Amino acid sequence: MTSVTLSALAVAAIVITSGCSGSGEPQPVEKPLPDGLVMHVDQSRMERTGREAFVRIDNGTRRSLTVEALRLTSPRLPDITWKGREVVGATYQGDVEVELPPGRCGTDVDATVTLTYRLGDGPVTVSTGPADDIYGAIGLIADRDCAQKTLATAADVTVGAPTVDGEGLDSVLRLPVTLAPTGRTSGVRFAGFESTVLFRQTSDSAADVSVPLDAGDPTTTQVLSVVPTRCDPHALAEDKVGTLFGVRVRGTGLADDATFYLPLTQGQRTGLHDFFGTHCGFSRP
Repeated sequence: MTSVTLSALAVAAIVITSGCSGSGEPQPVEKPLPDGLVMHVDQSRMERTGREAFVRIDNGTRRSLTVEALRLTSPRLPDITWKGREVVGATYQGDVEVELPPGRCGTDVDATVTLTYRLGDGPVTVSTGPADDIYGAIGLIADRDCAQKTLATAADVTVGAPTVDGEGLDSVLRLPVTLAPTGRTSGVRFAGFESTVLFRQTSDSAADVSVPLDAGDPTTTQVLSVVPTRCDPHALAEDKVGTLFGVRVRGTGLADDATFYLPLTQGQRTGLHDFFGTHCGFSRP
């Protein structure tokens, strides 16, 4: 009687565990991406100073989707993994936030996402599908990383303290940027600064130049000279991207419009915002 009972229990144990992993968890089912499920990669305008981005999941399956993990791959980025729990209701969108690592030089983002998820009350499923860079934001980040890395290889970049010449509406803020060639590469040039929505460059700013940074080229200091685009206190109060000055870089393997954001400290950004108020004659909010 005892031997029969033990044998029955053993058979039952085999049946129960046959669909489980060694940890006791069921193995995910691999399937094609379900019809109606579309993915995008993007970055919010509010996050342009950082590396935060998101994978947006458009759930058109008419069933609730519970995301448990994802892996984002792209030739422009190291692999990005995420684990957690994000529920995307039927016919709704859901965003999984990720932190972008430094990007690589290249052309197309060509992102793919491998999702681990449950559809309704179904089993844990793994599917892989494309995630388009819907507004080109991720490609721009990778391009900026490439431009910054290229310039950093060619020259040591030092941003000095901002100074102000003149008073009131006649005042100009000047920010010196020193470029010291390293000799580690050739064919790279600094091509000037870009204005922002908050500040425009004056006629004597280094906006359109061509400074070679090869071995033997001299160390130079290029000056970014700016004034407020317009004296609008609301623009200053709501500013998120007004101190993101583009730095143009030219060289082999770079896009014709390759730029990256001038690296500024919080103190330098504060100085720019304070200057906006004193130039225009009102206190910073």
